[in-house]
Amino acid sequence: MKRLAGLSVLAVLTLAITLPAQEGAATHPYYPLKTGSEWVYKVQGGPIKVKVAGPEKVGSANGFKLETSAGNKVSATETVAVTKDGVQRFNVNGLNPEQPILFLPTDPDATTSWQVNTKVSNQAITGTFKVNKEKVTVPAGAYDALHVRGENMTIGSTQTTVEYWFAKDVGIVKLRFTLGSQDATLELESYTPGK
Repeated sequence: MKRLAGLSVLAVLTLAITLPAQEGAATHPYYPLKTGSEWVYKVQGGPIKVKVAGPEKVGSANGFKLETSAGNKVSATETVAVTKDGVQRFNVNGLNPEQPILFLPTDPDATTSWQVNTKVSNQAITGTFKVNKEKVTVPAGAYDALHVRGENMTIGSTQTTVEYWFAKDVGIVKLRFTLGSQDATLELESYTPGK
């Protein structure tokens, strides 16, 4: 379970999750979040839960804090916000990248690829994201999804690949990543929207 918790932190660090209209926050149709929204993912070693803990201000943007739990213990946190460019990660486990990390563009038909080039705690994070449309089936069901793939990604000196599948009105339905010799796939088992 410890390895699983570590992998979930690495997944969050490498690049997962967006937010909706609440207290002035912008929305994204492929990530409609509200405080209390919860996703449960199937992964080897036991389920992983991601919950929107509440709103959180990030610079001039209105974002949300998300908590990732394994075994009912919070193992990672992040702050994301919807900006004019799309869904961006502003903070991971209390660490702020020099530039927020865009992981879902506002218009995936117009922005089909983009570069990431930032640093977190003096470690460079670089690579290219690409997005296309794809059908995906997970325990929670079958979805028409946006498939976002981070290619040729590096965190410090470690090679990584990260992939997200976003479903409209649900959010991330599948996440797969490789970080060095470690890899994991998370598939949505259930989604509960917040109130």
